[in-house]
Amino acid sequence: MPLMGAFYVGNSGLQTSQNALNTTAHNLANIDTTGYTRQQVYQENKYLMDVGVSYNNKLQVGLGVSYSEVRAVRDFFMDRQYRTDAGRSSYYSTSYEVIQEINTMFGETEGAEFQTAYQDLRDVVMDLGNAPTDPTVQSEVISRSLQFLNRAQSIYEGLVRYQNNLNQQIQDQVGKINDYANQIVELNEKIVSVEAAKVESANDLRDARDSILDKLSSLGRITYSENGYGMVDVQFEGVDLVKGNYANPMEAKVLPGDEDSGFYTPVWSKYEDQNVFNMKQEISADVGSDVGSLKALVISRGTKNATYKDMEEQTVTDKNGNPVTLSAFESFDLMAGSPITAIMTEFDHLINGIVTGMNNLLADPLRDTDGELILDSDGNPQYQKEELFSLITTMEDGGGYTTANLRINPDLLRQPTLLNDGFVLEDLSTDQETADALVAMFQDDFSTLNPGTTTPLNFEEYYIDIVDQYANIGNAYKVASEAQEQALLSAESSRQQVVGVSDNEELTKMVRYQNAYNSSSRYINTINSMLDTLITMVS
Repeated sequence: MPLMGAFYVGNSGLQTSQNALNTTAHNLANIDTTGYTRQQVYQENKYLMDVGVSYNNKLQVGLGVSYSEVRAVRDFFMDRQYRTDAGRSSYYSTSYEVIQEINTMFGETEGAEFQTAYQDLRDVVMDLGNAPTDPTVQSEVISRSLQFLNRAQSIYEGLVRYQNNLNQQIQDQVGKINDYANQIVELNEKIVSVEAAKVESANDLRDARDSILDKLSSLGRITYSENGYGMVDVQFEGVDLVKGNYANPMEAKVLPGDEDSGFYTPVWSKYEDQNVFNMKQEISADVGSDVGSLKALVISRGTKNATYKDMEEQTVTDKNGNPVTLSAFESFDLMAGSPITAIMTEFDHLINGIVTGMNNLLADPLRDTDGELILDSDGNPQYQKEELFSLITTMEDGGGYTTANLRINPDLLRQPTLLNDGFVLEDLSTDQETADALVAMFQDDFSTLNPGTTTPLNFEEYYIDIVDQYANIGNAYKVASEAQEQALLSAESSRQQVVGVSDNEELTKMVRYQNAYNSSSRYINTINSMLDTLITMVS
């Protein structure tokens, strides 16, 4: 090889080693950077020059080394596993948080359990059974009833507020998904611009895009693929969210019929407000429907502020406007998919049962010959005596008492002895029969927990079953959440073994590339010395 050509060989070694050192330094500088993927240097022969033939083989001399590419080390299958586990972990952890919040509301309301308020009411009714005409006991009945109602309304209003909180989270997450989609589009365009000349790899930009895909996977079920230009297409719940340099935004929209609740539904505006989620699909890992915090929020929030009426036979209209009668089981089944609406229905059913039962015994409602309640022009029942619980506003469609629409009769608050006319009959005898009926009401069976159960329960058993039911659901979600969290940590650990930067490994490479750089430098010095000697001899 000519000596001048040998300079190019040495120079290629210097340049390649310098670039490899820069890559190693870049890895070390980002060792703690979240989402960073370690980069590897790939080298190849620069050129091979034919110098002869030996038997059937060519004799070739290399003209140096070239810096082929810097490749980010990622594993497609590990990424996919991590993102699947991230979506499932987010779904179950969000669902568990909702159940925890519900259990907190029932377990502790402003420093006192609801069960205590119920037991106080029950105990004072027992006292009333022993002394119906005692004004002190009558006053205590009004006081305990007020405390009971305040605690019940505090719980119900807390559930409503939490529904509204979840509703806002749904809107926020939809906005976040759209932001991620726009960021991916922007990164797609930058990556194509950088890599268009096929000289440089946009590894840091790809890391940023992969980090966004990681975050997006926790919000819902995503699939993705990279086209030949380096752009990533992303599908969210099977619908294109990102297509190359175009984003298809979803919208959190209040659909017709939801105006009263103001609840948002995630929809694809481009596809005539198609629902993002198939709410009729069974939640199962087998079909991949238990993925993403957004879906968990939508399911947990429910579709309305439920009442006891959602546990009764009712007539609704179908999508064509035709009336359809739903059985009590079918009606409740619409609420049962959401833990909040299901518990609101059951809890309101309990409060309605206690309030209606006490009012019917104490106030003696007026009924017609068919036994139906006689209502006034506002739809309120008519009583022969002062009712204990009255309505804040008029009832709609002749319905019954709902937790949010109740108050203690102001007249009784002012004069407790008006309660059942002081339990004194027209002949001045004691109305012991009504007092005993009140006591029996708190001891007898009230209802099954919901139309899907068969065991009759009294009031206290009913409340305990409500709390136990959702504690059990919470435990199930807790187990699933912890299992998915462990799976996610395992997937991330496996992925980091591939993509993570090891300081020991990088320092070893740095020593290797430094030695290669020094060797190239000494090689050039040797060639320079030989050339200098040759020129001196010739001259």
